[in-house]
Amino acid sequence: MQETFYDFAAFEILKSKNPLLVCDSAFDLLGIALPCKYVRFSGFSSNPQYEDIIAGVDVLRKNGCGFIVAIGGGSSIDAAKGIKYYSHADVPVMAVPTTSGTGSEATHFAAIYKNGEKYSVADERLLPDIVILQPDVLKTLPVYQKKCTMLDALCQAIESWWSKQATPESIAYSQRAIELVLEHMHSYLKNEDNGNKNMLIAAHFAGKAINITTTTAPHAMSYKLTSLYGLPHGHAAALCLPKVWRHMKGFDEIAGALGGQNYIEASSIFEKLLVDLDILPPKNASAADLDVLTDSVNQQRLQNNPTMLNKDTIKSLYTQILEVDG
Repeated sequence: MQETFYDFAAFEILKSKNPLLVCDSAFDLLGIALPCKYVRFSGFSSNPQYEDIIAGVDVLRKNGCGFIVAIGGGSSIDAAKGIKYYSHADVPVMAVPTTSGTGSEATHFAAIYKNGEKYSVADERLLPDIVILQPDVLKTLPVYQKKCTMLDALCQAIESWWSKQATPESIAYSQRAIELVLEHMHSYLKNEDNGNKNMLIAAHFAGKAINITTTTAPHAMSYKLTSLYGLPHGHAAALCLPKVWRHMKGFDEIAGALGGQNYIEASSIFEKLLVDLDILPPKNASAADLDVLTDSVNQQRLQNNPTMLNKDTIKSLYTQILEVDG
């Protein structure tokens, strides 16, 4: 059973545990103090590589660490979960997300890269045992990063709602996540405490939703946009979502949560939000990229989408997303 806390008092659990702290360089800016000695591991990239994870496993074993603490964004939390998975060690994981978007602290899977390919490792034991949602850690995030992570959470919630694997429980999480994002967006972008707190909770609910359902086509189509144009994941996913929704049609109950009467209004509301946030298609995109993008989409990742998308449809959607002539 996962436990969630809302302040750093939960760190007291770590006393005498000799934890492995998995974090990136941003940890040094947060002013977080653990109440015990710890072993630090920061030897991983923003897209954790299999080799990085194995190096972390070696550090865990050599130091006899009895706990893993992940402090950071999705990369840090995924790296921590990967270390637990490949170490085959029955060690608890504490996750402290420092962005409000990935939801990794609420899922039982982790993204690992091997030989340039992205793999999803899934195991019920990877669901972090303890989560700390502390809004102070969002204070230092640049505004653009805050926008992108917020949009990632919003996309997760919408995609989970229309997923083939949606359940009453996952839909309730999705609905609550969307409500919190829309209600607290302005306060969050102003870096106010209440906005930061509620956006962390929104992202956590979105994570709980995709932990049940996983994501769908907009996420599957976003990955190559990120690697090809250097767009943050939330930016890329958000560009894809309204185009995919307009193609699929329907899901008017989700439209209502966004303030629209139907999918047409809702996708337009979403696109206006992107314009207002200055989340725009990459300027260096061209029609020459369309085949590369289309071929990059993993068809297996599309199996969860409520309607099937063939290659011609995917190429047409990328044409609309990038605003280029096909």
